[in-house]
Amino acid sequence: MYNEKFTHEVSRRLRGLFGTSKLGMPIPPIERHRLEGFMQAGIFLGLSSKAELAQLMEEIHFDIFGKTIAEHRAQAPLSWVFEEVDYSLYESPAYERTHQES
Repeated sequence: MYNEKFTHEVSRRLRGLFGTSKLGMPIPPIERHRLEGFMQAGIFLGLSSKAELAQLMEEIHFDIFGKTIAEHRAQAPLSWVFEEVDYSLYESPAYERTHQES
């Protein structure tokens, strides 16, 4: 039940952001970051996987733009608003990261 609600909400937010982008309007960074954080929380809570969310994003992007994300990036690299963030640094405890940086 929660998985479906989560997926529905991610879909709603992605459609809103992609729709705004298609209209040529800038997407406020705060909205993009909220969605990214929401998606990360869903992964953390086990409501979805990174692969499932990537597939969902791909499907919605294709529905709205009529092209894949890769095609969109290749044709208009500056208009792509979602960058892939590598969170692997944060998979270890903070006290370990502090000693690794020194």
